[in-house]
Amino acid sequence: MYVWTNGFDPTASHCGGVYPINKAGLNATCFEHNWEDESARHHLWASSMVPNRKITRIFLADVLSRIRNGGLTSSGLCDTALQVTLKEAHERGIQVYALFASSDAAFSEQNMANHPNEFNAACGDDKIFFDGVAVNNEYFSQVKSCDDPSEIALQDQFLMDLNTTTFNALPLPLHFSVSWNWDCCECDSANYITRELTWNGETKSALQHMINIVDSVDVQVAYNTPSAMTTRATKPYDYWQEKLADGFVTTTTAFYVLAYTNPTNLCQISFSPHAKGSSTVEDHCENGGERTEAAMYSAFDTVEGALPGSKGGIHFMSGVYSSGITKDWPVHNEKTCPLDMFYKKKKNKCVRRCKGTAVWNLDSCECECPSPCLILKKKKCKLRCKKKQKWDPDTSSCIPKRSSDLGYIWDKVDKICKLV
Repeated sequence: MYVWTNGFDPTASHCGGVYPINKAGLNATCFEHNWEDESARHHLWASSMVPNRKITRIFLADVLSRIRNGGLTSSGLCDTALQVTLKEAHERGIQVYALFASSDAAFSEQNMANHPNEFNAACGDDKIFFDGVAVNNEYFSQVKSCDDPSEIALQDQFLMDLNTTTFNALPLPLHFSVSWNWDCCECDSANYITRELTWNGETKSALQHMINIVDSVDVQVAYNTPSAMTTRATKPYDYWQEKLADGFVTTTTAFYVLAYTNPTNLCQISFSPHAKGSSTVEDHCENGGERTEAAMYSAFDTVEGALPGSKGGIHFMSGVYSSGITKDWPVHNEKTCPLDMFYKKKKNKCVRRCKGTAVWNLDSCECECPSPCLILKKKKCKLRCKKKQKWDPDTSSCIPKRSSDLGYIWDKVDKICKLV
């Protein structure tokens, strides 16, 4: 799964399940940032590592002002809260994309797409870096006429801007959020009419063009029943599969089906237990499905079963996911540790998985020895070969030290592995 963060948390459990009117006044603390301090990050990681429901990619909002000056803040510094967040995410095997969402006609995100690269260069290291760029520009919804020439021209410009954004984000991959109904002029299944658009010399669905331009997508299906979510995601999923069949394969490409957990005007659009503006935490909804965390997970299972390779996505943290706003939306608060550590209750802290000089391999999720002279035995690194032998990697065996073949020996004085 993936999850969007919105920067602030208006559904925190201490808010009593009532949405504050603004960020000032009695309930101002309900708008505390959801990844800026240690407590907030603890909540974020716990919510991202629910057993069997691990979130592997986060689209991180509220980053633009922190990196827009050549990767730096307006003070010319690296944002330390952002650095810590990225480091802790990667230690837990979670990718982080910088999320931009101006959603304007100028497609302003195209001028923001290189900032994550600038941040990586100025402030990053092997754990502190953005994995990609995510864009949510929904201006297409305002110009999606199928017969107005002026709007069709704006659709063409939208695709050009999206394409420019993809190139500006390089070498990072671009993720784009789309609506399921951008594919159709008439979306009724009995009379479905595809919104075709000629762009870059090819006539295809406007939505198919978008999916072909970017690396990964999430589809806003805008309904909360498994059947509707699956049906609305099928067309874009087919376009993504066609793209893969044509040879587009990267380590980051992905197809997500989005579930809303934030309250919406139409209650059947979201899994939130109440509609937007409701005076109660739970209200009645005539349409749609059950509005609980369990129902959302079940919907993901249905979609992923019907559309192999697809994944569920949550919009957004924490509204109302992991908020504790009702018993059906519990707070996920288990202590999490970096992947090379585990939580030891007796010591009440994270301790290393590997003993001695052994190190954790993030790819294989195993302890291993960092030297060819050593081998892992009972979770500890020990010498492969006896005193008068050396390790030959070509034959994967110990050979005599005097052999003319190259091999590795352990230097006891310098405590290093040497090739001799």
